[in-house]
Amino acid sequence: MKRSPKSVLKRNPQLAIGLAAVGIVLAVAVLAPVLAPHDPERVVGPALLEPSAEYWFGTDRSGLDVFSRVIYAPRIDLLLAGVGTLLAALLGVPLGALAGYAPGFVGELISRVLDVVQAFPFFILAMCLLGIVGGTVPNIIAVLAVVNAPIYARLMFGQTQTLRNRTFVDAARVSGCRPRQVIFAHILPNSMAPILAQMSVTLGMSIILVAGVSFVGAGLRPPTAEWGVMIGDAAGGMFTGQWWPVIFPGVVLALTVMSFALVSNGITAANEARSRRG
Repeated sequence: MKRSPKSVLKRNPQLAIGLAAVGIVLAVAVLAPVLAPHDPERVVGPALLEPSAEYWFGTDRSGLDVFSRVIYAPRIDLLLAGVGTLLAALLGVPLGALAGYAPGFVGELISRVLDVVQAFPFFILAMCLLGIVGGTVPNIIAVLAVVNAPIYARLMFGQTQTLRNRTFVDAARVSGCRPRQVIFAHILPNSMAPILAQMSVTLGMSIILVAGVSFVGAGLRPPTAEWGVMIGDAAGGMFTGQWWPVIFPGVVLALTVMSFALVSNGITAANEARSRRG
């Protein structure tokens, strides 16, 4: 018996809380022009004003309204992370399925290429690539896709290896389905839960990566309203008591990443529960 979405969320508080939090972040991103009291890239007052009734999160060292910038930041962070994650999945899943379903020279070649890419530390590889191609929006998206694609390829490789000898896959082969049909019509649909869970994790990690490379100057640059840019631009003020331009974007960044982690954990728990029932 299928459970209603309401019943699933009731039994899975992690998923419910995570989806609610992600929904709030998305709503804030969409409604930022309405919610933000000031232009996020225009000077509104003196530099480094403390939080007050007029400037809720204070102003930064350029006189920009921190609250408005925090609200606008998800528009660019979620765009980069979302598109980069989607491209990574579209690139990695077919490669992993091909390597897992058709072992041999092609599968071995794909595995070795993935080994080379994953041999480099995640953040260092992204920073080096952005140093070569430049920290523009399209380049950041492309780098996110490249560094994350091996994760999906490895995941799909394992799923394909597990499912390729299952009865329903054998039946599809016997009925005359081509390998492409078997992969996309039978193996991939039965691998969606772990892929979706990984996409939620990747979204959070990609947001951290975008913020990290912007923090060190390899990504987006001021005055772009982006959490990593804001933290990097104001980090020096922490030593002289100007904490608000750093703390507020840092807290919101952490909560956003935590929200995607909760969604991932919730999807995994729901899939495990369904497997036990099945």
